Amino acid sequence: MKKVFCALALSSAFLAFALDDSPFMNLNGSPKSYTQTAFNITTKFGEYFRSPATRYKHTFNEEGLEIESAENSVSGQLVERVVYEYTADKQIASQTCFDSDGNVLWKISSVFDKNGKKTEENEWDAKGVLLGKSIFKYEGPDSVDETYYNSNGDLIWKNASKYNSEKKLVESCSYFSNGTLDVKKIYVYTPSGTISEINSYNELNQQIAREAYVYNADGLLVERAVYGADGKRQTRIFYKYDDKKNVTKQTTYNIAQKFGSTVNEIVGQSDFEYEYPIQ
Repeated sequence: MKKVFCALALSSAFLAFALDDSPFMNLNGSPKSYTQTAFNITTKFGEYFRSPATRYKHTFNEEGLEIESAENSVSGQLVERVVYEYTADKQIASQTCFDSDGNVLWKISSVFDKNGKKTEENEWDAKGVLLGKSIFKYEGPDSVDETYYNSNGDLIWKNASKYNSEKKLVESCSYFSNGTLDVKKIYVYTPSGTISEINSYNELNQQIAREAYVYNADGLLVERAVYGADGKRQTRIFYKYDDKKNVTKQTTYNIAQKFGSTVNEIVGQSDFEYEYPIQ
């Protein structure tokens, strides 16, 4: 479960690959920025056609930290932008979203302890009114709980995460406010340390989904497949790369049964263009 503003902040992100704890993506070549163009997919006479829908531009400083992400219309008009500020040890201290006129829409700010561990994350509206708060608690080096409250201090949900000795996420459990499990995810890694599978289970410990990751000889993710509770593949996402090993195209297919056979229907596509430093 995610906070409302975080979901908005990361809506482009997979997109931005969030530059966070993505299990498969890191930017290479120290780009100054990159632009993602998301396309709408339509069909006509059995053929697929795409048209640009939205563009997202992500800008980085000389240290490779994202300092701004902006959503623009196809015609180039700014819709909104998020500005990032960092702590001395390069952790995100705040994210502030502005509309096209420069007015604040929302802000997320974080608090860290003396060891650099996040202890709080607060959400604020346009007027600076607190909307929600996450409190983080740590149990040793391999366990962290995130508990989310609304502005009245009411518990909304809780996430519990466990990490291995290599600080890789191996289990995450999301709970509703009444303590009931929403979903448990188990993460499996390859010998080289890349994510191999993510298996999801409900409160009865029944598997409800599985994600499988496929890599090429260079260790780049080329396909991510999502399976349902019945074990059947539902979605396939394919990735293409440039010579610096950054994603240039992401294409999503849904798997469907039609006219007595299995078909792959394209439902989404994004192109990525990078601005690299002049050598």
